[in-house]
Amino acid sequence: MKLLASSLAFHPAPPDAALERALALGFEGVEFLCDPPWDPGAWTAGLIRRVRGFRAELSLHVPVADVNLLSPLPGARVLAEREVARTLGLAAALGARTATFHIGYKPLAGAPHDPPWDAAWEAVRRLQARAQALGVELSLENDPRHPHAYLWDLGRFREVLAGLGLSGTLDLGHAWISHGAELLRLLPPLLPHLRVVHLHGNRGEADEHLPLGAGDLPWDELLSTLRAVPLGVVEVKDPEALRASRSWIELRGWG
Repeated sequence: MKLLASSLAFHPAPPDAALERALALGFEGVEFLCDPPWDPGAWTAGLIRRVRGFRAELSLHVPVADVNLLSPLPGARVLAEREVARTLGLAAALGARTATFHIGYKPLAGAPHDPPWDAAWEAVRRLQARAQALGVELSLENDPRHPHAYLWDLGRFREVLAGLGLSGTLDLGHAWISHGAELLRLLPPLLPHLRVVHLHGNRGEADEHLPLGAGDLPWDELLSTLRAVPLGVVEVKDPEALRASRSWIELRGWG
């Protein structure tokens, strides 16, 4: 596994500055969170050249804000698909290996409706074709268990990945909130589908993004199982948590 830092820890610092700081901490690269101010349209040609010049391992996370492939509004789904497609284009320009996305969420308000799953899967297939043409791996992330999240159950998540022939990003914190200790049983059949794992801790109730080693996850067992996943991304909220996570990894002899 190559170990990357999420740019979330440095947000909203410029991507080249975030990458430089992550490399200085001993990470092999960065997964860039493409929410504003660094959504795909904000990256200039000069910035792309500077980031490519580091020759580091790169991954992208599709914007989260308002990107909802399961919106009941067709126009909103068109917007969401466009943002994923733009992120794939940016990934190709940067030479990034993967682009992680969420399928969508239940709106906070509005009339009751059935999720437009067929329309979402059609969009994903179009995006898969674009990703393949660009040489980027499109990777679907599991959600935390939440009243407005759809794809939190790892059994259902595995079925979706297998059915679409799609790569998966396992968010370990989300999975722990959703399944607790049952996660250890659910991981092995999921492993062949995984290309990325987001690493952060919590206490089983909220998406806290705690440093590695914190919270109540059985870290040694989980990390031993997940070491074969190609990319690991430490996804914490600030530079000190990132530094603490890196130190914890080194002390365990894991990375």
